[in-house]
Amino acid sequence: MHRSPHLPGVPAVPLEGLDPLSMRVHEAFMRALAAHRQLMFRVMAGEDAHPGQVFCLKVLTERDGMSQRELARVLHLSPPTVTSMLQRMEKAGTIERRPDAADQRVTRVHLTATGRERERCLRAVMGAAIGRILDPIPEADRRELERLLTVLADRAVGAPS
Repeated sequence: MHRSPHLPGVPAVPLEGLDPLSMRVHEAFMRALAAHRQLMFRVMAGEDAHPGQVFCLKVLTERDGMSQRELARVLHLSPPTVTSMLQRMEKAGTIERRPDAADQRVTRVHLTATGRERERCLRAVMGAAIGRILDPIPEADRRELERLLTVLADRAVGAPS
């Protein structure tokens, strides 16, 4: 009997039209996603950070000066969620918000020197945590996993709603 990946000890209810193997693959994928999310929250909590802030810092490292609206779109977060996150980051001194020179209605987000250093530190912490999970897996298996996850992602992106 298969167990629900989200409710330990609770039998999983098969999805209609899904063969048993596909159901097990889906369950394993969901367990991996949940475990990864929990790992990132634990690791970032040890750094007094939130995983969303890490990705925000990464995006701003690549495209400093984005508008808050652009940032929300890239992070796949609602504008109010991004505003709250940026307020916390601004208080921590990692970002600063400035009005756009050409359009005062637009607010641009810029990394501070503290933010750049924080991004480098958190990137290293995340890399170490992910490395502890993936590095022991043989290279050939990691390559196959990468291939399969890419196929899965591509199929999900192209799937009809």
